[in-house]
Amino acid sequence: MSDLVKKQMVMLGPNLVLSKARQVAGLTVAEDGTVQAISGDPQKALQDLANTFMELSGQIAQMTLNALLEKYPGVKKPD
Repeated sequence: MSDLVKKQMVMLGPNLVLSKARQVAGLTVAEDGTVQAISGDPQKALQDLANTFMELSGQIAQMTLNALLEKYPGVKKPD
Protein backbone atom coordinates (compact mmCIF):
# COMPACT_ATOMS: atom_id res chain seq x y z
CA MET A 1 0.00 0.00 0.00
CA SER A 2 2.90 2.33 0.69
CA ASP A 3 4.08 1.97 -2.92
CA LEU A 4 0.60 2.84 -4.18
CA VAL A 5 0.41 5.96 -2.01
CA LYS A 6 3.92 7.08 -2.95
CA LYS A 7 3.29 6.66 -6.70
CA GLN A 8 0.07 8.65 -6.43
CA MET A 9 1.99 11.36 -4.53
CA VAL A 10 4.34 11.73 -7.51
CA MET A 11 1.47 11.91 -10.01
CA LEU A 12 -1.12 13.94 -8.11
CA GLY A 13 0.89 15.78 -5.46
CA PRO A 14 1.58 14.88 -1.85
CA ASN A 15 -0.94 17.14 -0.13
CA LEU A 16 -3.97 15.84 -2.01
CA VAL A 17 -2.89 12.19 -1.89
CA LEU A 18 -2.04 12.23 1.82
CA SER A 19 -5.32 13.90 2.62
CA LYS A 20 -7.29 11.27 0.70
CA ALA A 21 -5.25 8.29 1.97
CA ARG A 22 -5.72 9.41 5.56
CA GLN A 23 -9.49 9.37 5.07
CA VAL A 24 -9.42 5.63 4.40
CA ALA A 25 -10.68 3.87 7.52
CA GLY A 26 -8.04 1.80 9.26
CA LEU A 27 -4.95 3.37 7.67
CA THR A 28 -2.26 5.41 9.35
CA VAL A 29 -0.12 7.16 6.72
CA ALA A 30 3.15 9.03 7.35
CA GLU A 31 4.18 12.28 5.65
CA ASP A 32 6.39 10.36 3.20
CA GLY A 33 3.47 8.16 2.10
CA THR A 34 4.45 5.10 4.12
CA VAL A 35 1.50 3.17 5.50
CA GLN A 36 2.52 2.80 9.13
CA ALA A 37 -0.44 0.83 10.45
CA ILE A 38 -3.53 -0.99 9.27
CA SER A 39 -6.38 -1.75 11.62
CA GLY A 40 -9.18 -4.02 10.53
CA ASP A 41 -9.25 -5.96 7.28
CA PRO A 42 -6.16 -5.15 5.19
CA GLN A 43 -7.86 -6.32 1.98
CA LYS A 44 -10.76 -3.92 2.54
CA ALA A 45 -8.33 -1.08 3.34
CA LEU A 46 -6.45 -1.76 0.10
CA GLN A 47 -9.69 -1.83 -1.91
CA ASP A 48 -10.89 1.41 -0.29
CA LEU A 49 -7.54 3.06 -0.98
CA ALA A 50 -7.57 1.96 -4.62
CA ASN A 51 -11.17 3.15 -5.05
CA THR A 52 -10.28 6.52 -3.53
CA PHE A 53 -7.45 7.02 -6.02
CA MET A 54 -9.56 5.85 -8.97
CA GLU A 55 -12.28 8.35 -8.07
CA LEU A 56 -9.66 11.06 -7.67
CA SER A 57 -8.07 10.30 -11.04
CA GLY A 58 -11.47 10.52 -12.69
CA GLN A 59 -12.13 13.89 -11.10
CA ILE A 60 -8.74 15.16 -12.21
CA ALA A 61 -9.36 13.95 -15.76
CA GLN A 62 -12.70 15.80 -15.74
CA MET A 63 -11.07 18.99 -14.44
CA THR A 64 -8.40 18.75 -17.13
CA LEU A 65 -11.05 18.30 -19.80
CA ASN A 66 -13.03 21.27 -18.50
CA ALA A 67 -9.92 23.47 -18.54
CA LEU A 68 -9.20 22.47 -22.13
CA LEU A 69 -12.79 23.14 -23.18
CA GLU A 70 -12.57 26.62 -21.64
CA LYS A 71 -9.31 27.25 -23.50
CA TYR A 72 -10.79 26.05 -26.79
CA PRO A 73 -14.46 27.14 -26.79
CA GLY A 74 -15.00 25.85 -30.34
CA VAL A 75 -14.49 22.26 -29.22
CA LYS A 76 -17.73 20.43 -28.46
CA LYS A 77 -17.96 18.82 -25.03
CA PRO A 78 -18.22 15.02 -25.24
CA ASP A 79 -21.49 13.40 -24.10
